[in-house]
Amino acid sequence: MADEDLDLDSGEEEEAPKSSKKMMIIIIIGVVLLLIVGVVGGMFFGGFFDDPAPTETSQAMEGDGDEVDSDSNDEPESTEEVADISYWPLEPAFVLNFEGKSKARFMQIGLEVSTTNEKSFAAVKKHLPVIRNEIVLLLSGQKYEEMVTPDGKEQLRAELIETINNILKKHKAKKGIDNIYFTSFVMQ
Repeated sequence: MADEDLDLDSGEEEEAPKSSKKMMIIIIIGVVLLLIVGVVGGMFFGGFFDDPAPTETSQAMEGDGDEVDSDSNDEPESTEEVADISYWPLEPAFVLNFEGKSKARFMQIGLEVSTTNEKSFAAVKKHLPVIRNEIVLLLSGQKYEEMVTPDGKEQLRAELIETINNILKKHKAKKGIDNIYFTSFVMQ
């Protein structure tokens, strides 16, 4: 009789671990599925699967060939119509040394130009080596004390616009850039 009790107890113990293992596997699979559904749902509602909105620069560069050059159009432009501004980075960023009081100073500046005229972008791209050369010369002549102030940075920005437009004018470009922006400005 004692043997029978042992057999019954041992049979029940074997079935209990099997069912708990099955239950554990089902729970793990359920949790993994819930995580996957949660991540995909979050990406869907977060806009990950949406088509990226084309930027003005990419729209202008892709073009569909049906565009008419606004310079050759004799019709007056509407004052209500807002001009499309396009941006173009001057890459790579400018890294150089400049004047400091007692030790060498370094700066890294990222720049982007903007214009409403696509021909200006073509002229900037064509004359980029000359433009980069003049920008490096202009930046390396700056003084640290002037560069740390907002007024000094704004004056530098105005000088950069003038320098680039003078280069484009010298190379007979009809229109220059409208503005230039600092996308990064690091000094040590």
